[in-house]
Amino acid sequence: MLMNVQDVKRALPTNTVPLVPAMSGPAAATTTDIVAAEIFDGFRAWRVWSVLGWDDIRQRYRRSILGPFWITLSMGVFILVLGVIYSRLFHIDPSTYMPYLSVGYVVWGFISSVANDSCVAFHEGSRIIKQIKLPFTTYVFRVVCRNFIVFLHTIVIFVPVAIYFKIMPTWNTFLAIPGLFLVVVNVTWVAATLAIFSTRYRDVQPIVGTIVQLMMFATPIMWSVSSLGNETLIAEINPIYHLIEIVRGPMLGAAPELRSWLVACGLATVGSLLAAALLVSKARRIVFWL
Repeated sequence: MLMNVQDVKRALPTNTVPLVPAMSGPAAATTTDIVAAEIFDGFRAWRVWSVLGWDDIRQRYRRSILGPFWITLSMGVFILVLGVIYSRLFHIDPSTYMPYLSVGYVVWGFISSVANDSCVAFHEGSRIIKQIKLPFTTYVFRVVCRNFIVFLHTIVIFVPVAIYFKIMPTWNTFLAIPGLFLVVVNVTWVAATLAIFSTRYRDVQPIVGTIVQLMMFATPIMWSVSSLGNETLIAEINPIYHLIEIVRGPMLGAAPELRSWLVACGLATVGSLLAAALLVSKARRIVFWL
């Protein structure tokens, strides 16, 4: 942890985020001051959370030959085995099912990992929080950053799948970039919200873990919406489905429905405002909950 703190000090932009004790500052601050200190300065301190996020991955796979690519290998084997079995069970052509499963499961892995890890975002950074004044969003961005790095390692699984099943890129493929951006925005505000609630209430973490497990089966990842026939309501009311679809559709060469874009944009806007309001109201209490 000492090395992490030293890395933070080297990466910290001293002209934007002061290295002062966590309890310093005026007794009363306006909402604008808190927003500037917690949100805007959090973005400006990108060197801090990028260093912390990369260090988390490096420490997790220290002395490992393949390093983070163990995740890629294990997920690739899982998708291969699951694709062979479920394509036979659902009587779906593997050339259609394997690409569908590979993209959907990788995006789902990113969303679920951020949700689970965000529950301990402030706890794992408690030593730094008690020593250095940093925006609390730094620890949220740290979680998103390290899981995004893992996502970049695992999305390469789709490359051999696309080559084998001859999925050619189209102009629609470029829509995956704004789609992925909306996914990152949505998981960020969800991570901030869960980090605050799980710090205050320790029961939130196991509840989130259970919900994540249930949502994996309630979301069209291993099964397709077309298999529901006319009963597609279970997918349409599932926001995770729309987040996955705005990335999976373009990767498979199809343009996502307008409904999915509207849901993703609406969630990003409303959720970000709610998370910012929650952070403003609870920022000064978080350190006392650790």
